[in-house]
Amino acid sequence: MINPYKNCFTLRYQAGCKIIREEREPARDLTTVSLRSNYPTDFAESRTIPLNIFGAGPKGCVLFIHGMGDRNLNHLRWFPENFSRFGFSGALLRLPYHFERTPSGFRSGQMFLETDRDGLRNHFEHSVLDAMTCLDYLASKNYGPLFIMGYSLGGFIATITASLYPEIRRVSLVVSGGNFYHITWKSFATRVLRLRYEEDKTCNAHKCRAYHAGVYREFMESLQGPYIVLNSAPISCLEYDPLTFARFVEQPVLLTGALLDIFVPRKSTLALHQALPDSTLKWLPCGHLTSILFKESILKQTTEFFSRINSPVME
Repeated sequence: MINPYKNCFTLRYQAGCKIIREEREPARDLTTVSLRSNYPTDFAESRTIPLNIFGAGPKGCVLFIHGMGDRNLNHLRWFPENFSRFGFSGALLRLPYHFERTPSGFRSGQMFLETDRDGLRNHFEHSVLDAMTCLDYLASKNYGPLFIMGYSLGGFIATITASLYPEIRRVSLVVSGGNFYHITWKSFATRVLRLRYEEDKTCNAHKCRAYHAGVYREFMESLQGPYIVLNSAPISCLEYDPLTFARFVEQPVLLTGALLDIFVPRKSTLALHQALPDSTLKWLPCGHLTSILFKESILKQTTEFFSRINSPVME
């Protein structure tokens, strides 16, 4: 069968999941799974997808996607571990090029801070494809309605995934956003990226702002769906910006921003909120990293939001 999306971002690759290993630990109510990634990466460490599933909640399963870095997994693991308190299973995906999937010679997440835009597009594509593979696995095991929650970089991946995977029922995005102009040139986290751009002269703030003010709008207006043909945009970073996919996210979205965020600027969060067709925006009185202090509130609001699929009167 010919793939009608053979030249499209993520959709050009084979769907479905191949299970390498499944292990159940009843005492911990934990299922550990290894899946084969459908993305043809050159890095052996990222060819396998580790997925941990906590609990077996009757309300469905939440695929949780962490942010970029090398020290945040233990803090963020708390979310999938605690979804069962509210009737949901929680599934923790480790992104490619992070933690145990980090190639030798790199730090966890470092490969998401390179200036090669085509290379970054590949990393985003790999991440979205792995998320869809995990969702296929959860669907095949009858975990019930599927939801997705992304934190920071994980929110970028979750936004794109939701636009391409309509079976997802609802979406929760935390300290996340869209529009790579704001993220690249106004974020504290991407200072290293800016320095590299200054060195290789491939981009600058003026050029990036001009793209987003002009040709980016024209490119977005030309799109009829989240089917982004590779190399169709004026510059490849526009092909994996969450903002490009946001208008095609049909699911209701809960977006939680941090008022004092220096990693994902407020304008980035607002841009994503305005682009999403059905989005509720809530602000936390904190910064990006200190948002974890509000984890109980974030979890409670997210699970209440997800629970509404069975209680439409609460909308």
